Amino acid sequence: MAQNGIIVPPENVTKSFESQYSKKNVVWSIEYGKGDDVYFEGEFTDDKKSKAIVLYDSNGVFKSLKTQITIVKLPLKSQNYLKKNYSAKGKVKSVGKIFYMIDDKNNETYVAVAKKDKKLYNIIFDKTGEFIKRIEINML
Repeated sequence: MAQNGIIVPPENVTKSFESQYSKKNVVWSIEYGKGDDVYFEGEFTDDKKSKAIVLYDSNGVFKSLKTQITIVKLPLKSQNYLKKNYSAKGKVKSVGKIFYMIDDKNNETYVAVAKKDKKLYNIIFDKTGEFIKRIEINML
């Protein structure tokens, strides 16, 4: 439901959020999945003053949490991979936002947004810093 351009998720979603992140101001948006799947994405500032994004399904079930981090908080293996593959003169200038992500199965990953050859990518690493995959981000 939306009022004046503001998304208001179902009560079960807001209750789930409040039980996990009490006293946080959140801005909601809607994400559409496969078929009739609808997800609610809440953006807020976490206790470390970083941007955080939480995702719930329409039943209020937690799906994932992403928190923004700096490149120095990545495992060293990830930092070295980015320096080798996305650096300009030894500095990783082509890397933008970096997120630490945990899903509903407690899988931990890191996602770095990087630019190479005028294309934008999500570079995904596991919790130890091992490269998993690169996904091109299609700009609309």
